[in-house]
Amino acid sequence: MANSTKKNNCTLFIPTNGAGLGHLTRCLAIAKRLKKLDPNREIIFFSTSAAMNLILQEGFLGYHLPSKTVFREYVPSEKWDLMFKEHLRMIIKLHQPNLLFFDGVYPYVGLITSMRETKAMKKVWMRRGLGKKVRPEIDMKEKEFNTIIVPKELFIPQKQQKTGKHYYCDPIIYLEKSELLDRDILRKKWNIPEGHKIVFVSLGAGNINDIKLTISKILTVLRKRKDIFIVISESIIGKRLQIPEQENLIIIRDYPISSYYNAFDLAITASGYNSFHELLFFNVPAIIIPNQMTKTDDQVARALSAERVGAARVIKNESIPEIEKAINMALKPQQQLLMKNITQKLIYKNGADDVANLLKIFF
Repeated sequence: MANSTKKNNCTLFIPTNGAGLGHLTRCLAIAKRLKKLDPNREIIFFSTSAAMNLILQEGFLGYHLPSKTVFREYVPSEKWDLMFKEHLRMIIKLHQPNLLFFDGVYPYVGLITSMRETKAMKKVWMRRGLGKKVRPEIDMKEKEFNTIIVPKELFIPQKQQKTGKHYYCDPIIYLEKSELLDRDILRKKWNIPEGHKIVFVSLGAGNINDIKLTISKILTVLRKRKDIFIVISESIIGKRLQIPEQENLIIIRDYPISSYYNAFDLAITASGYNSFHELLFFNVPAIIIPNQMTKTDDQVARALSAERVGAARVIKNESIPEIEKAINMALKPQQQLLMKNITQKLIYKNGADDVANLLKIFF
């Protein structure tokens, strides 16, 4: 008869559902490296993210509860919290994880309740440090966790708490440089005309801001040039952009989009935490149009920090003249070389490796 005794070597990742894929991506980046370091460890996910397929394609077991935002109004927060708590209770009872890893802005009520019921399980909260405003009621939640992991901002010094439970790591990057697709192969696959530069446009999922008008302005400017091939990224959790087919333009809907970064001569993007640091890590010259509608993430501060050191250009007034000026400047060979030289000097380790090692050693 098979031995059914459960070995207590299981990590439960709980990435919250955000406007994009940042929380889920960071957890996946750490989980796949942790699995490589510790092949016998069981890794499972419980998430409200709509992109559950990404968990499955990495080979992890994933449980899903739809985000509160997709329920009708007759399902109040209290009932959703109860559903979350009951789901999580069952997962913990079944898998008996010795480590819970939460990545999100605000720990759910059901999460806190379930964690309190499981005393032996270690609890880790990955919490970005850069925000628009301080929320004391969220800070108080830190006491519920054994360790708080804070991914650092590349150009913005943060006041580091010396409590003994805070761990500060370099930015989390999903892919390694060796995993990026070959530039020449991609140009051939996309039939890029000789002498054309590839401009990548990605302004996020559009779940909290209307990106259609901004993209239309960018396309108006780019079409004036005869040496540009345009690659537009659609978020896999966002709505279709409804851009008509046209010459020298393709739309890709893929993940991780960073696998294509070797091919791009210029990126025009928002400044979400993951995409911002990935562009710099992979040395892609960038024009940044920060999303100013975010509730907590300070994309403007992050974008301006890169502009101050010459690593990117920033557009805050999304007028066609300003967009045209920024694109024409960023595509000049000397400006391209300058931005690449600056980002190549930004040598920092991939924080995903550090966090995976931390989890293996201490948990």
